[in-house]
Amino acid sequence: MYCQKCGKELAPGAGYCHNCGAKVGEYSPADWWWERQRWRWERREERRERHDWEPIDAAWGTVTGVGYLIIIGLMIFWYPDVFTLLVKYVESWGTYGHPVLPGHTLGQVMIFLFTSCGVWGILTSGLRLMLTSRVARPLRGVVGGLFSLYVGFILSSFYARTLSGAGLLLAFFVGLAGMIAVDAVISLFLPRRRLSKQTPTS
Repeated sequence: MYCQKCGKELAPGAGYCHNCGAKVGEYSPADWWWERQRWRWERREERRERHDWEPIDAAWGTVTGVGYLIIIGLMIFWYPDVFTLLVKYVESWGTYGHPVLPGHTLGQVMIFLFTSCGVWGILTSGLRLMLTSRVARPLRGVVGGLFSLYVGFILSSFYARTLSGAGLLLAFFVGLAGMIAVDAVISLFLPRRRLSKQTPTS
């Protein structure tokens, strides 16, 4: 005699299955067959969805990466001395004996970079959320884009002298902590992808 739920062999006269704990006779053969068929169908659907959407997900990743490369190219075009500015900025650490906030010119480069990457990240992540099966990853991309815009905003406030250096660092770490918290919530509580499951008819 076998358990009608898990299929394990039962001891003679057993009232419960020693493997799954199901009561003997609790599931009819039809119930067992139905549960097994539904489990197989759901696994098959998950594999099919994953296989169908993998090329689209990879394409979105490529589009996003190309966009960031274009932004870097525009930055170099508009600020051709950006690498010289970076070298001088790093050398200033030795002059002052500690890292300092970058000067106004390099600051404008950073504002451009953070703002452009933030807008592009939000745009591509939002479209990916609407057009693919992904859920968690696009939402995390939106959060990252919002954080980039936030950094660009506080940098603009600093160079406009409406925010002090200490205020800038405090605002940055507060925003960073908020982004990490929201990212953790998305990772823990939201599904990675949408699956259009339909219960098979009997």
